[in-house]
Amino acid sequence: MQTFRYAKPRIAIHWLAAVLIAFMLATGSLVLAELPNTLEKIGSLRIHMILGGLAGLLVLIRIGLGRAYPAPAAAASEKLAHAGHVLLNLVILFMAISGMLLALQSGALDAVFFGGVLPEDFKSFTPRKVHGLLSRVAMGLIAVHVLAALYHQFIVRDRLLSRMGLGAR
Repeated sequence: MQTFRYAKPRIAIHWLAAVLIAFMLATGSLVLAELPNTLEKIGSLRIHMILGGLAGLLVLIRIGLGRAYPAPAAAASEKLAHAGHVLLNLVILFMAISGMLLALQSGALDAVFFGGVLPEDFKSFTPRKVHGLLSRVAMGLIAVHVLAALYHQFIVRDRLLSRMGLGAR
């Protein structure tokens, strides 16, 4: 059983990224995808674009912090968890990249930050299709990640969550 934690900077970035990514996935899927591309969408899209760039940056920072602050010794079951983390990081990075490509290709970057006009629909752009697919993959990976953490905490009872700042030391 693992009893020591990740370094505080890694814990802080993990939870900040987790909240931001959950917010981005929810608002992107439930709000932005449903709004027509009119002037009313520009403010929400601006926030989504800025926070999406921040989410990508946080993943890069997490990777860098992983080098500066190595993870505690792995528990026996963590090889699969590591693969899941790598995959989730890649999906979030590719979502940020596909979002940037969509903003550039569609003219949304100009519309949102410099007063241009949004395209009639984003769905005809390939980066939008990739972005939407990756959002669904990210939601699935996050669900598996959360369920695995809860399984370890409440079924296996190995206090795995305490390594990421939750629970007693």
